[in-house]
Amino acid sequence: MRRLLQAAAGLAVSGLALWLTLRGKDLGLIAREIRAADYGYLAPYVGILLVIHLVRTVRWGILLEPMAHVPFARLNAASAVGIMALVLLPFRLGEFARPYLVAERPKLRVSAALSSVVVERVVDGLFTGLLLVVSLLAVPEGTPGLGLLRTGGFVVSTAFAGLVVFLAGAYRNRARAVRTVTGIVAPASPQLARKAGGMLDAFIHGLRLVPGRGKLAAFFGLTVLYWGLNAWGMSLLARGFGFSLGTTASLTLLGVLVVGVMIPAGPGMIGTFQGAIVLGLSLFAPAHVVATRGAAYANVLWAVQLGQVTVLGLAFLFSRHIQLSRLWAAPAAIGQGLETEEEEYRAEGDAAG
Repeated sequence: MRRLLQAAAGLAVSGLALWLTLRGKDLGLIAREIRAADYGYLAPYVGILLVIHLVRTVRWGILLEPMAHVPFARLNAASAVGIMALVLLPFRLGEFARPYLVAERPKLRVSAALSSVVVERVVDGLFTGLLLVVSLLAVPEGTPGLGLLRTGGFVVSTAFAGLVVFLAGAYRNRARAVRTVTGIVAPASPQLARKAGGMLDAFIHGLRLVPGRGKLAAFFGLTVLYWGLNAWGMSLLARGFGFSLGTTASLTLLGVLVVGVMIPAGPGMIGTFQGAIVLGLSLFAPAHVVATRGAAYANVLWAVQLGQVTVLGLAFLFSRHIQLSRLWAAPAAIGQGLETEEEEYRAEGDAAG
């Protein structure tokens, strides 16, 4: 029932976002612009998306390396299937698929795999939030929607900066972080507070091992490359729809998209994706152009990204590195795994004491 409610809520958000994006627009003209686009840029863009996948996989492997060396074939399969689940499942439930698919006890615990994904997401959120704030400085004052986007970029940057501070504090003082969270939740439910504290304790244990300085430098270098490739690829495909996006415009459009798809929505991030692209393009193009060619570009960009992620995920879904039962059980199993590992960590601490 909970999953059905989540799916229904996601579809409702997507439906509202699509309605807001397409209301008052001529769907016939948008369809005509889709047919008239220059698709000579499509193959290079798909090639860039494949490189982006490889960069993302290698970058994730760097975070996992201090805990366990995961063979690239297994890491690649878990990354492809996990990202597909993230995109296709509503309310970002697929976020738990990647860490659970790659976890292999006792060599790589669920807590360590989950912590690597959380660190990756926090770094990406902070990076893209700051990117949006800085790139919007180049947009002329008075541009429609500029104030809303600046607020969104500031909120996202502040939120992820707060998470960075929390993770750094938790890394340095695990007990204090657990007490803080337990104290916040306890007034509402003491039982839930104990459970949340135990799961957080196991998660923080997964943070205890971090890459060395050289590996961290490689991680941040790949982060810049990853998002740079995303911006370049989007600007390349935009040429097929008559948009010539410079570096600033491309980075701004990327930042708006990332913030937009953070809104929990239905499968494929439908609605929020198109809405974010149309909103981003409206900063640099006339309204009548965005209403036709811009909407056409937004839908094609969404379809290409969704298609690439889905095809790549399906290609690895039935490989020997993926267990389908683990994929379906991931959201619930992550919580159970953290509870189990918290007890193990506690027992190990007692034995060491």
